[in-house]
Amino acid sequence: MNTLKPHVSPRNVIATVLLLLITCTDFPAMAQTLTERLKGESIEKLASDARTRGNPVKGAILFTQQNLHCTRCHNARDAKPVGPALNALGKDVTDVHLVEALLAPSKSVRKGYESVVILTTAGNVMAGRIVEDGPARIVVQRSTGDLDRVTIPRPEVEEIRPSMVSAMPENLVDPLGDRQPFLDLVRYLMELAATGTEHPQSEFVTGGESLRPELQGIVWLKEFNCQACHQHDISDTPLTAKQAPDLARSVGRINPRFLQQFIADPLKHRPGTTMPDVMVGLSPLERKAAADEITHYLLSLSDERYSTPAIESEAANRGRDTFHTVGCVACHSPRAEDHQELLAENSVPLGKVHEKYSVDGLVAFLENPLQTRPAGRMPQLQLSHWEAIDIASYLLAAPTTASITEPFPLNADLAAKGKARFTQLGCQQCHSVDSQKPAPTSLALSQVRPNQGCLSDEQGNWPLFQLSDRQRTDIQAALVRTSQDLTSGDHIALTLTGMRCVNCHQRDRLGGVSAERDIYFHTTNPNLGPQGRIPPTLTGVGAKLNPNWMRQVLVAGRTIRPYVTTRMPQYGADNVAHLVELFEQVDHLPDVEYPRFDDQKKLREVGTELVGTAGLNCIVCHTFQLKAAANMPAVDLTEMAERLKKDWFYHYMRDPQSLSRNTIMPSFWPAGRAMRKDILDGNSDLQIEALWQYLLDGRQARTPRGLIVEPIELLATDEAVMLRRSYPGVGKRGIGVGYPQQVNLVFDAEQLRLAMIWKGKFADPGGVWRSQGHGTVRPLGDQLMRFSPGPDLDDATNPWVVDDGRPPSHQFMGYSLDDKMRPRFRYRFAGIDVEDYAVDQIDGSENQAFLRRQLTFKSDGDRAGLTFRAASGNSIVRADDGVFVVDERLHIHVQDASTAKIVNREVNGAATQHLNIPLHLKSGLTTLTLDYRW
Repeated sequence: MNTLKPHVSPRNVIATVLLLLITCTDFPAMAQTLTERLKGESIEKLASDARTRGNPVKGAILFTQQNLHCTRCHNARDAKPVGPALNALGKDVTDVHLVEALLAPSKSVRKGYESVVILTTAGNVMAGRIVEDGPARIVVQRSTGDLDRVTIPRPEVEEIRPSMVSAMPENLVDPLGDRQPFLDLVRYLMELAATGTEHPQSEFVTGGESLRPELQGIVWLKEFNCQACHQHDISDTPLTAKQAPDLARSVGRINPRFLQQFIADPLKHRPGTTMPDVMVGLSPLERKAAADEITHYLLSLSDERYSTPAIESEAANRGRDTFHTVGCVACHSPRAEDHQELLAENSVPLGKVHEKYSVDGLVAFLENPLQTRPAGRMPQLQLSHWEAIDIASYLLAAPTTASITEPFPLNADLAAKGKARFTQLGCQQCHSVDSQKPAPTSLALSQVRPNQGCLSDEQGNWPLFQLSDRQRTDIQAALVRTSQDLTSGDHIALTLTGMRCVNCHQRDRLGGVSAERDIYFHTTNPNLGPQGRIPPTLTGVGAKLNPNWMRQVLVAGRTIRPYVTTRMPQYGADNVAHLVELFEQVDHLPDVEYPRFDDQKKLREVGTELVGTAGLNCIVCHTFQLKAAANMPAVDLTEMAERLKKDWFYHYMRDPQSLSRNTIMPSFWPAGRAMRKDILDGNSDLQIEALWQYLLDGRQARTPRGLIVEPIELLATDEAVMLRRSYPGVGKRGIGVGYPQQVNLVFDAEQLRLAMIWKGKFADPGGVWRSQGHGTVRPLGDQLMRFSPGPDLDDATNPWVVDDGRPPSHQFMGYSLDDKMRPRFRYRFAGIDVEDYAVDQIDGSENQAFLRRQLTFKSDGDRAGLTFRAASGNSIVRADDGVFVVDERLHIHVQDASTAKIVNREVNGAATQHLNIPLHLKSGLTTLTLDYRW
């Protein structure tokens, strides 16, 4: 039996490094984490300071930050959350308890949220909380990763042990960076705990349920366009049938050889097609003759002619990224490098598209698919012309065969025969060639016997469809359904399913992004969490959006979420415009009683204050008049009143998670209690009304405080200053140093390298100070030089393959400060202790400031085969007197220039030149001096 080893996987927390502004005190060689510093203080003092000095509004924003993950576990809207609802803790929870829970979560675990460690008979170890314990199975909710639930059959459980480790991770507060944000967060938790009980959740009244088999059968009847032959009299749904393509508009874009083969045997040539085989009774020779004739007839309908695809590899490479990003793979299968379909069974088949279209033909289709397929099953993805070229090039990049590209001269005699065949086989029932739609020629659907004709396993004088057992069963259920009318909710569910809206959107229990496709939904701003990449829920959307706005989204493609890379498709007004009225009929919220007020102008002034940084800080996260906020580009404040219904706005402000589970919007009125008790006497409803009155001004709304931000200049005077935060291209372990002589550098404590140097003013820290630590520091000054990633000191013959992580053989050992507060960075590599110490100096002859970098290597024995990188750039030239010129700007003097080498390297796909200095270390100390001048 395997030995059980208690184990809890660490939470994937993005560590934000502590911000230090060094003034006149020494700093230890190894900086403590925030958790370690706070544990050194009195818990009672921290609790008291949080109560008196903490800002609950700032704490509310911190609570929703994705790097802390608070809302992932403490979500009161989950039926069984990983952690307890913080606004239902009870009044017995003290301030001290809240501080202790953050700093030492395993000291006391709340009853009902204890973790266990389970050992299975296969030797697997799993940690989490048991949410179901039955005789047949155990369901465990993991407390890490995606917080998924895992079902373990009882016979596979070998041992269950209680875990002494809380699901809440240690060092959770380290990303806060400093003591004051910690006090702010605790103060917000105090507000939540003070509510005592959970605020009643706003409930939607909706009619949309998961599709019943008879409803799914109606979707299939529409998908296979059964009403082309049968009168559709079993339902009055507004879901349009999937009409066949307009051949007069599309045939000239299609390879006639492909068309010939497809017509002869559509079910074999394109598995999954909704086109039936209408030549069941013909011999193989007759099939081929009929296919030839019909192909010639169709070609005679268009003056366009197919041309062999000419594929540009660069366009195809771009197209692969676009295809897997903008939403194509929500319906179609994603593809491997060799074009192998990865999810073919659960996707709309594309077939042999590379044998079908020319590039121009496919581009024309992608730009306006509704022109040839007006039923909207293939929607318009609002692709630019160049995006359409890229996707077409990618899809057509698969190899073609010689037979499929042979010329196909038009034969008028065969075309005439083909016209007769087209009518004889009933092709005109589905395909329009002259804008005339023939009347149904067969029984009405209500008269069709569910086990005969197209639905039987037999072949006869009827079209042969490629139906699965599930499709056949659903259609049979639709045909025998009772005559009761469909509800508005049924109509919504039919449209959302038939148009495949549910592949991206969820409504009640219907649809949503599947687990297998989740990785293809992206965002340009990870700070927004799932709501930044997953299309919004449609649950209750009729109670949320004003009808005019909803119609603009459905019909005109209006959008407010540019950070979601998956695009909202356009299906055509005839196919989806009816949803606006249906949503309004079905979706309702409890009525809201609005507060009375006398002075509207005064209330709007209060709203302006609340939106700004002196109020609720909305402007920190929300875009304003199309200007993105510093923290994240959440939806534009100036479009909210035009977009949202007022009742929904009130319910959302009171309890955001009740209406949007994935939102990171904090609650500023938990259980109806206002965080800002100093505004409007703490009247929650009046504060919300003030916000609404402000938003009513739309694009003409007054600019709130904090939107126009002057840059902050951090300068060194008599001593050096340090700023530990994220820098462009460096990451969150960057340590910036500004020297009194106005030369500056950034040391990368992750990859142990000199990452940047520049002259002039030091830095603007506003990007991180104003955005809860998620922005970047902006170097000021000029002549900025950035050096390549990867450690400066490395093995000459087997260097580390550079990525975004930490070199496995390097260890940062902290730093110490000299009397001018200049740091000596220390790290270790392969048993060698390194000190990297830069000082600012003045060139006596030219009176110009420069950096002198002094490296000290301590080794216990002789070490060869090492190399030290002094700089990197697009070009490095050796000049006179041991000087190397980098990118025609930076001059580097090497102590022993004869050993230095200019080496061509490729790092992360970029070709650069490196100035490398081979090292042969003796036992003891070895020094290297480098001067950096502009």
